[in-house]
Amino acid sequence: MRRFVVITLAAVAVAALAVGGKVVLGEEDAAIGLEPRTVPLPEGWRWEAYRNVQLQVPVGWGQSQWAGLKTPCGLDQVEQKPIVRRPGGAVLAMLEPCLDPTAPQRHVAPSVAFTGDRPGVVTYADGWIKETRRLGEQLITVTSADGALRARIFAAAAVVIDADGNGCDPVAATARNEILRPAAQGGLTTVGDVQSVSVCRYEGVRGPAPRSGGAPYDLAMEASSRLTGPVAQRLVRDLVAAPAGTGPTVTDQRVCFDDPGGEIIVLRVDGSVHDQDVVYRYAGCKHNGTDDGTTLRRATSATAKAIFVGVHAPDGVRNVLHQLLYGPPGPVL
Repeated sequence: MRRFVVITLAAVAVAALAVGGKVVLGEEDAAIGLEPRTVPLPEGWRWEAYRNVQLQVPVGWGQSQWAGLKTPCGLDQVEQKPIVRRPGGAVLAMLEPCLDPTAPQRHVAPSVAFTGDRPGVVTYADGWIKETRRLGEQLITVTSADGALRARIFAAAAVVIDADGNGCDPVAATARNEILRPAAQGGLTTVGDVQSVSVCRYEGVRGPAPRSGGAPYDLAMEASSRLTGPVAQRLVRDLVAAPAGTGPTVTDQRVCFDDPGGEIIVLRVDGSVHDQDVVYRYAGCKHNGTDDGTTLRRATSATAKAIFVGVHAPDGVRNVLHQLLYGPPGPVL
């Protein structure tokens, strides 16, 4: 596992002000201190990362890209099962209006969201607590009736400077909206025995979007995960077995532009002989496929179905990803 530098929430000094039934944290709650250390991962827990922040949750928690959604009544999300949410998705226009904007809610499951309105603590009528803290530039919100659980999640939360607990960098050299090849170290055929594969997904723009004049820009990490054992080994075998070249391209050439796309997967293969980064492109038109710095290969259904699962499962698919996961999409009308 790569060494990383963190800023923990446990060391954050917080100024609080009680207002009615709500405790609002002071805006001066800055995270101070940069000491390199390794945060252990307890058995039965997993890493979750978004942008340059990571935390730990129990392995059974679900995952979604719908953080920050507002209901028609403006009520907070009431989860039916424990879940981690990231910003993304869209508000559905067909949501039914709320008949009683002050309708009481009964929380039944805890949640973590990589978002929030502002640092603070809200206590609900049913005794559950929603706590939001700022870590770096990111807000993290934990909703739970278990104070020990909230404290445990916040204690391990950290700003990632190097690589997160899954082995992914917040900013990767190849994660840009331009065609960049990973360092050639012999490629996938010479990595030896595969120990693990870090799956690092990057999307969107990091910071202000310098899109004027078509200038390239960095993509920000949306999520990370790590494959181990036979699953990781099978993925690397399938990557090597893919046909040489690039593709697939969109099925309707009328919408095919010379655009690398605004999404990318970087696979970090941990091998017994050497490590190897692999770029997996699927969001463009003419440049899709994999690149291990030595050989260009096509993206295949076998590799896509091993990658786009769990936290990387798409909430909607465009042409190329539809081909990889489900088969040829219908005609463009």
